[in-house]
Amino acid sequence: MATPTLESYFSAIREALAEQNLHQVVDSSHAGLGDYPTDAELAKIEIVALIKTERAAQALEAIGKARTAKLIPPRVMEYEAAYCHFALEQYAEAERLLEKLEAGPAVKRLQAQVAYKSGKFVKCIEIYENLLSNSELGSPEREELRLNLAAARAAAAQAGDRTQVTKDNDDDPAEDYELMYNTATRKLAEDKVQEAAEILKTAAKRADSVLAKEAWTDQDIQGEVGPIEAQMAVALQMLGKVDEARAVYVKLASQNTLDHATRAIVIHNLAVLGAQKGPTSFRVATQIKRALQIPGGKLGSLNSQQRARMTYNMASIQFLQQQYTAARRSLAKLGKRYPDCALPETGLLSASISLKLHSPNKALNELAALSHTHAAGEGVLFTLAAAQIAVSLGEFERASMILRTWRDKADTSSSNSLAYSPEEFTRYYFGICQLICWLDPESASNAGISDAAAHLYSKICKNPSPTAALLAAVGDCLTYAGDMEKARKCFSEARSTASANGLSIDALGSEFMAAVLAVDSDEAQSAVQLLKGYSRRKQVLKHIPGISPRVARRFRPRFDISGKDDSVKKASNPTVSAKKRLVQHQARRKRKLANSPPKNFASDRTPDSERWIPLRQRSYYRPRGRGNQQKNQRGGAQGGAAEAGGGLGNTGSARIAGSVEGATLASALSSDTRSPNSRNDADSTAASASVGLPGTSSKAKQKSGGRRGKPKSKRNAW
Repeated sequence: MATPTLESYFSAIREALAEQNLHQVVDSSHAGLGDYPTDAELAKIEIVALIKTERAAQALEAIGKARTAKLIPPRVMEYEAAYCHFALEQYAEAERLLEKLEAGPAVKRLQAQVAYKSGKFVKCIEIYENLLSNSELGSPEREELRLNLAAARAAAAQAGDRTQVTKDNDDDPAEDYELMYNTATRKLAEDKVQEAAEILKTAAKRADSVLAKEAWTDQDIQGEVGPIEAQMAVALQMLGKVDEARAVYVKLASQNTLDHATRAIVIHNLAVLGAQKGPTSFRVATQIKRALQIPGGKLGSLNSQQRARMTYNMASIQFLQQQYTAARRSLAKLGKRYPDCALPETGLLSASISLKLHSPNKALNELAALSHTHAAGEGVLFTLAAAQIAVSLGEFERASMILRTWRDKADTSSSNSLAYSPEEFTRYYFGICQLICWLDPESASNAGISDAAAHLYSKICKNPSPTAALLAAVGDCLTYAGDMEKARKCFSEARSTASANGLSIDALGSEFMAAVLAVDSDEAQSAVQLLKGYSRRKQVLKHIPGISPRVARRFRPRFDISGKDDSVKKASNPTVSAKKRLVQHQARRKRKLANSPPKNFASDRTPDSERWIPLRQRSYYRPRGRGNQQKNQRGGAQGGAAEAGGGLGNTGSARIAGSVEGATLASALSSDTRSPNSRNDADSTAASASVGLPGTSSKAKQKSGGRRGKPKSKRNAW
């Protein structure tokens, strides 16, 4: 049989291209190389066709064979090889090959995609901005670049990079619903939740109308609009609109048009909302396990950050179900499987578990480590909780050391890095300084409080434009410290700033502003009377909502110890006060027993030490029964004894979860402790952590900020 000519192979390839049958192109070119192995054109056609049919591994192998046979020079088809490595998720090798090539538009696009997949979002944004500046206005290429740039910015914001400054006209989502989706995803990561929810609501309506005009089927429209609605439900959940979010989740869960990742997140968030409504249900935990344990390759559609968040949510629900050991195992699994996905709430939940497992020393060490590693603005909750546990354990020196370390960091921190508002952080700072002074009875308390107020006043003097609320907060601190002149100055400036902005004095949240401004400058003694009867316990509770009344009571001395001898100072020690309360409690118990003695009580007889044990379990109990002669006559005891744990099936015992009381670290320590990131809504759970995927670390469409918004590798490269 005669060998087909080379021209016949090219004719077959042209016919296959006319029919858009790329698989036939691969077969014809491969067969032609079998008969004509030295033809370079056939080798190039085979490589390109393999890439077009998404067979990157075979394309790389074909490139290697062609170079070995010297059909193509070493520097030829480097771009195709880089794209194959990109398709195989070998991003480091793809980046290395692209650096050798001339930086043309196609190379830059592929570099941007490699940077995006590698998590180098800043580099990706820079490349897209450069390409966008050189693109034509109104061209399809420019619209696609804007979409990919918005996706990269959303991913950078989700990764915690807030340094990227976005101009208003860069990603104006006026027309494209995909661009609106990516913009809303970025705003969610920047905690602009209300604005993101409005954009997503508009995007869902616009997508529905646009796709209906394009004659899409209802099922295809649901698949396209579903991710937008899921992200909108996430925003509603973050805003505390739980019922609205649950309704959207239920609607999406009943549809079969969502992709695997979005559907898994929808079911997970719906289960978490059910856990917040009734966390004792084992059905809720089963639902979340199903969302985590998706069979087959469906789990691969979720990224590591999303799976880490789901694992943390499982630990949170186990904590709410009082399954503390299981919650500890889930946290261990989280740290082992996802070491690169750090969740800020993990340490707080671990400390809560330690408290519930009666390990206060371990909880203290964990909270102290969190207070040390976090910035001053983010570590307020950890610092207060660690100090409170240290005080409850009697370690007053360690509590003072933790508070002093935080104060030193707060002195050097900038207002831009604070998780709280400046006025709120000011009150926390002054309250913690008060705690430091009261924990050290040998130091001059008044001097320490005055120094703290003076420090706050010096910082506000350096601020070119302080807000009225901040001025009022500093004025309150100066009033507590007794510096009425500076307090009156702060209050006067706060009143002027508030009136310029159309605010009333009552809206500033100051307790002494109106009274201090009403006092004349020569009547300072009258202003001092404002503080008469204002106990130190009330000062602590006013400044630090996270401190409990029980701990605050320890800090309040019963009388002024200044100028007294050492014996009087020793009486104000918290340990001495605790012993005195114990003696008083024992005396009250004796009086109560004398008035209403228990049954069979006799003052001349020693009480039975086993009176609290059931009668049949006491050491002196002797059961009544028949004699041996009667047992022999009756044939012994009826029935047979069964071993413990035996019986049909030999099932053993079952572990049953107890009732849920919503015990968290916040409730274990106090009633009003807040996390820097707590939102006081549906996504707060154990230790003020986010339960659902809403948050800066996880979104309903976390992959590149959008299903269609992620960089389109094939369209950009080819």
